Amino acid sequence: MTSQIPESADVLVVGAGPGGSAAAAHAAAAGHDVVLLDAATFPRDKTCGDGLTPRATAELVSLGFADRLAASPRIDGLELHGWGATQRVPWPAGRFPAYGSAITRMELDDELRALAVARGARMFQGAKAVDVEMAGERISTVTVDDADGPHTIRVREVIVADGVRSTLGKKLGREWHRDTAFGVAARAYVPSTRADDNWMGSHLELRAPDGELLPGYGWLFPLGGAAGDTDQNSTVSGLLNVGVGALATSKRPAHMALRPILDHYARMVGDEWQITGKPARLTSALLPMGGA
Repeated sequence: MTSQIPESADVLVVGAGPGGSAAAAHAAAAGHDVVLLDAATFPRDKTCGDGLTPRATAELVSLGFADRLAASPRIDGLELHGWGATQRVPWPAGRFPAYGSAITRMELDDELRALAVARGARMFQGAKAVDVEMAGERISTVTVDDADGPHTIRVREVIVADGVRSTLGKKLGREWHRDTAFGVAARAYVPSTRADDNWMGSHLELRAPDGELLPGYGWLFPLGGAAGDTDQNSTVSGLLNVGVGALATSKRPAHMALRPILDHYARMVGDEWQITGKPARLTSALLPMGGA
């Protein structure tokens, strides 16, 4: 089989997550010859809370996703819980819309990737950028591996958007600064009769089953619809995204077993959030924040 990966591109975007696909869509709409690569095959899942802040909804509207957002949950702000108190905090008024939303990464990423292609970007899945060649201080070529083997693409501009474990970023000298904060998180989906709620829940007082206060937080993000099942092949109608996360450094690790803590957290908030089933599709991830 002969690969269709081209020999050159004006703009090479490495990574088809929301940032990479949005960049590819804008660049293609501006008339550039754009190639968009991702090592995965879409649709694919990502460990994420699935929540969209007003800043994110503003960007999606600018990309033509207003109708998609209108069909998705409207989130008016955060419902914060901790130390015996509950406070609803609306999104601040300003230059962004006064609402957020929630769309699963499996859906959102695939739709943004499709938008980039519709605007003229050439998308190659199962293709991983693994090396670069420099011409002075600029990238001149990028080596890409796919099922047909390695290929070289001549490029004018490169956008590196391949995530927290960025292979290409490491080649360019990007380091994970372990002395700064990084995150660990786990996420699952649960059926709930509050899946149409207009508030994202955040519990700032996260405790272990033995009552120990943990250096983390829990969240519940409504995904809309009437309660349904949590099968991998179903829609997310009627589900909450439920998760727990923590901050840590190399000198002060979190020491949290996230999966049992997530199960405990889902039980703890089960009555309050009208959860009607067990967590499913649980995933976890390390989240470098000081560079990948």
